[in-house]
Amino acid sequence: MAGLSVENVTKRFGETEVLKGVSLVIADGEFVSLVGPSGCGKSTLLRIIAGLEEQSSGDIQIGGQSVAGQRAADRNLSMVFQSYALYPHLSVGENISVPLKMRRMNGLQQLPLVGGFMPGARNVASDIGSVVNQAAGMLEIGHLLDRKPGQLSGGQRQRVALGRALVRDPAAFLLDEPLSNLDAKLRVQTRAEIAQLHRRLDATFIYVTHDQVEAMTMSDRIAVMMGGRILQCAAPEIAYEDPDRIEVAEFIGSPKINILPLEISSEGRLSFHDQPLDLAIAGGSRGVASLGLRPETLWLSGGEAPIRGRVAHSENLGSEMFVQVDVPGLEERVTLRAMPELRASLTLGTPVALDFDTDKALVFDADGARMRKVRRLSAAASEVA
Repeated sequence: MAGLSVENVTKRFGETEVLKGVSLVIADGEFVSLVGPSGCGKSTLLRIIAGLEEQSSGDIQIGGQSVAGQRAADRNLSMVFQSYALYPHLSVGENISVPLKMRRMNGLQQLPLVGGFMPGARNVASDIGSVVNQAAGMLEIGHLLDRKPGQLSGGQRQRVALGRALVRDPAAFLLDEPLSNLDAKLRVQTRAEIAQLHRRLDATFIYVTHDQVEAMTMSDRIAVMMGGRILQCAAPEIAYEDPDRIEVAEFIGSPKINILPLEISSEGRLSFHDQPLDLAIAGGSRGVASLGLRPETLWLSGGEAPIRGRVAHSENLGSEMFVQVDVPGLEERVTLRAMPELRASLTLGTPVALDFDTDKALVFDADGARMRKVRRLSAAASEVA
């Protein structure tokens, strides 16, 4: 296994710049997910790492060595595609063994029918069979080795694709949206299996997905990409609780974070809809900003509260309930998380007042960058991260 680094990589297709100076360092054994909306450049970056596309500028290093200009077959990387890319006429065992045969057998030994009679072919085939059986056992598909891909479920086919990648003993595993063809139940099951496989192998994984839940639940770090750039690369909890930009805050988390407009007075005091808040910007100057509030940081208030509106919709999920509130002057509803026992008191049209945890408030400037010098006026010495 090996670490991997991407150094100021750009990619252009004609006049369109898809990647705009992307840099990323992935440690040996680390699981890093590239996550972002469709068209942000994450799959293009993965294909460049794999050697399936050539960067316009920049460098890719694997194990400290540049692989610029090196063929995909020579980079010792295993890639798992969204489509699985299995050979329909081969059995599961034969599909898994393909990269081993390509690497360990010469041209004569690979010939159909007569190849098995070539010198050394039987010993090589026996060794390959042992490796295939070991990989199949690890993925719990040993009982499927004689079946064809058409006889398998989507989840089983995905395991076969993983098995084929596994037997190569690669420097790193590259996975391009491997769960997108599975139903919801299988996605949950398979992402747990991939996470367990990573822990068992202690291998380097680079995982591309547009599903932030997949990225949050499996990764050591997530790299949030938008517009051909990595906006932030951090542990999932950091990206959720401590985003660097408003775009990261809005993409990570479900339900989506609430974004409220703010005004900053000449003294740095923050206000929402002309109502002063218990927050100020240290050394701030007059202007506009945005306040980010996760649904779990809001609560119903019986007294004075900065956010007022009426219940517009509620979703009871059993253990919790999400309530959407129409607030005058806001285009988007404010969402808060509440306990299900409050459902009877939160019927449609009910007027509500909402307060929030100032320690969990996220403030962004007019350009979307995080404003970190935020202090609570009731506890001036403390800072909101």
